[in-house]
Amino acid sequence: MPLLHGVLHVYVHEGTNLAVTRRIQAVGCLKRYVCCGMLPELSGSCDPYLCMDVGSTRRLRTRFIVGTHNPQWNEKHEVYVADEAEQITLEVKDADVVGADFLGQAVIPVADIIGGQQYDKWLHLTDTSGQPLYCKDKSGDSEPSRVHISIQYKPVGSEDASELQPNEVPRVYFPQRPGNNVTLYHDAVCTPGPVPGITLASGGLYSESSCWDDIYVAIQQAERFIWITGWSVWTDTLLQRTPASPTNSPSLGELLVQKANQGVAVLLLVWDDTTNNMPGLGPGVMGTSDEKTNTYFKDTEVTCVLCPRQGGVEDSYLQQLQRGNMFTHHQKTVIVDTALSPGHSPPPMVNEVVPNRRIQAFVGGLDLTNGRYDYPSHPLFDSCAPEGPHCIDFYQGCVEALDSSKACPREPWHDIHAKLEGPAAVDVAINFIERWVKQAGARNMFKLVGGVGLHHRKVDVLLPEGLQQYLSASNLVKGQVKHLSDMRVQSIKHHDAGLEMPDLPPGEAWSVQLFRTIDSTSAQGFPTDAESIFEAGLIVGKGKSIDASIHRAYINLIRRAKRYLYLENQYFLGSAHLWDSDQNTPCHNQVPAEIALKICNKIKAGEPFRVYIVIPMFPEGIPTSGSCQAILYYQAKTRQMMYKRIAAAIQEAGLTGKVSPLDYLQFFCLGKREATGTTCAVPQLPDTSDLLTSNVTNDAAGLAAFAKGEDGWVDMAQQGNVEEAVAASAVVPDLQPQNGLASPPVVDPEKAAGAEATAAAIYGTDDVNLATAQGRACAARRFMIYVHSKLMIVDDEYVLVGSANINQRSLDGTRDSEIAIGAHQPAHSMAGHGDALPRGQVAGFRKALWLEHLGRLLPEIEDPSDVRCMRTLARLGAENWAAYAGPDCVPLPHGHLLVYPNWVDSEGNVTALGDCEEFPDLRGRILGTKSMVLPPILTT
Repeated sequence: MPLLHGVLHVYVHEGTNLAVTRRIQAVGCLKRYVCCGMLPELSGSCDPYLCMDVGSTRRLRTRFIVGTHNPQWNEKHEVYVADEAEQITLEVKDADVVGADFLGQAVIPVADIIGGQQYDKWLHLTDTSGQPLYCKDKSGDSEPSRVHISIQYKPVGSEDASELQPNEVPRVYFPQRPGNNVTLYHDAVCTPGPVPGITLASGGLYSESSCWDDIYVAIQQAERFIWITGWSVWTDTLLQRTPASPTNSPSLGELLVQKANQGVAVLLLVWDDTTNNMPGLGPGVMGTSDEKTNTYFKDTEVTCVLCPRQGGVEDSYLQQLQRGNMFTHHQKTVIVDTALSPGHSPPPMVNEVVPNRRIQAFVGGLDLTNGRYDYPSHPLFDSCAPEGPHCIDFYQGCVEALDSSKACPREPWHDIHAKLEGPAAVDVAINFIERWVKQAGARNMFKLVGGVGLHHRKVDVLLPEGLQQYLSASNLVKGQVKHLSDMRVQSIKHHDAGLEMPDLPPGEAWSVQLFRTIDSTSAQGFPTDAESIFEAGLIVGKGKSIDASIHRAYINLIRRAKRYLYLENQYFLGSAHLWDSDQNTPCHNQVPAEIALKICNKIKAGEPFRVYIVIPMFPEGIPTSGSCQAILYYQAKTRQMMYKRIAAAIQEAGLTGKVSPLDYLQFFCLGKREATGTTCAVPQLPDTSDLLTSNVTNDAAGLAAFAKGEDGWVDMAQQGNVEEAVAASAVVPDLQPQNGLASPPVVDPEKAAGAEATAAAIYGTDDVNLATAQGRACAARRFMIYVHSKLMIVDDEYVLVGSANINQRSLDGTRDSEIAIGAHQPAHSMAGHGDALPRGQVAGFRKALWLEHLGRLLPEIEDPSDVRCMRTLARLGAENWAAYAGPDCVPLPHGHLLVYPNWVDSEGNVTALGDCEEFPDLRGRILGTKSMVLPPILTT
């Protein structure tokens, strides 16, 4: 089947004589009446829009034109494709309050466009059986129903990037900004200072910073405004904790009220979990504590707005219900003013005021809420003891029926965050302003003005000119009516060099670009005409404007990558259109497909390329529950799709038996195990029952223990046969390994029969209830480290950090709202594939992160594109898995990194590890189970 891998440049011109039959009118009338109690006239208007499917996957949708049979769409689109398809299908529909009505379709063979030639035709629409459609005009004559469309296909590698800055993602809402300072964080807190052994190109050592300590200081020092967006904001969060007195500093809520009482404008946009108001769901399905947060700030100077993820007026009735109850606002930002840097003397602004403050912003995966406070050692038990940093902040969202009277390991939390200083921080502020204007209501509009330092109606925070004019008392309402158009044109597309950070050391400036997942139902200021929508890098969907630039950023960055990719993400699922089954699952983001195709192209070209992906051992929640099992199932389908394509590329290149798919792509997870004899305190649960995952009751099969093998483990692991080594203690091979590859595992009956005895060796005979997940996890003294990061590093050159997961919810544009930044240092970049990897701040951060995961620095990690690096990490991860799953309660030998516990054979098939089909202690199938109950839109 032909592969389209590149960009389709599409122009949807117009349609003529679109037919709306009496049957279509009657069905639409019935739907409106049954679902909404509405009874419009049968001769209701025709509101047509056009969809384009590549194969069976929807890749384009126009806005709808109200009340016409002859729509003039005149829309340009850039459609990124990584699809196998014989044909492209155009489908015209009539928008309706409930669903949409079919008006006709046309088919374009892929063979007509795959050569890159311009395709420009009027197409006669047909019904689903292929019969041509006609519409009678006023004179009674029948005229053909037609659409006019132009398409040109440009494969990967043929794009013109001459007008772009280096590493800039083309045609997105926010352009790349030079002159920034970026601070990267791993975990909520970290010991600040230089890291021995990580030397940068400048000759100095890479230096770390502590995220929540920096956020605390930033809030404390704010004088004009503090703006926060969050999925969850917990007022009892302690940002700063010391070993001597972990509860001594003010809580987040106390700190914000204190600043508001000092005259600082404190504005919060917190996702409103609408299930709070549904009978039987208690404090809400997601337990974000949004109602408690809102109540806490009532009658204070802090303005807290709870905002649901609303559907737009253009959505159907069912879509509005779906969006409000299924999807979330997932952005995590803190935006504050701070003093200008020494030596920064910008000229007076348009209001003749000399600015003395500037904007800084924090963006990433960390919510300011319960359970996120953690540090690189990720303790399980000791920190929960009295006076420990988690003594009043115990969090465990994965253990079924948690008993607070008994000991339990906490759920360690690993995350990535960033601080921005310079023009990119202003873009983060613009995102907040666009959301506030749309969601906070008219009575809260003027609080934006107070937030940027309104002194006699004069702004004293350094802002671009358009934003200065917008954020004034006289222009605010006017700006709202104008949909922020002037601000968008002047402040977004124009770069103000006066915002750049001065006096940065030579070569240390960053170029930063802001990306989002959001639509015009949640942000005010998007353009409405087709040309402006295209120029702003937006797409349209049944009338709404959509910013899906995070997805576009991933695609562009993967396509440009030269040597390696390193990803950490809370989820990894997508490209369902390329799976071997369940292709209609609504999860068609292209990230997994782009990675697999990148590896395949590199194998074909004979160039080295590696991809390292770190995900959680299982999604947060009870691993035996239907939702977790469904996600695990879809993730396994995604991995198998990638591995099978890589295996096929290896075979086509004549490398079978010489290399393995695992030499190019490895999945990892993180875990922690502590020795017996360390403190195993009973956690002091805070009064936040709504912040803990609901205790789901679910039966599961018994644990099949996975013991460490006595013979052959080290030899196989050192040779790079990682997956065989992982399975060695419970399987016997039926064929000898050949050049690093072995056959699938076969269960050894004698070892399987000893599973019960092995379980006793793991859990011991302490006073714990081994019938519970809590008792087993406590006795085995192990737990996964939950990976909540949303990170991609490209070639030690470029870093992408934000709130977006690699799933359809985060990348779609009309599901969850998200925010991310892409950043690089132009002085530390690669000119060509054969160049040495850069040694700037991105490389330093990656090595510091791997130091956390591996427990030490190794010479092999200097070049992740080298197969020796891949095999070294796989070997260490395999040895860690053996220790994690084995009978001895001892720390893992190599930090926290674990190979993901599944088998990958030479053909790319992903299967279970012999008799280790379930997660240790908590159970639940590692490869998941497809849900017959939950709709896929919930779990993708």
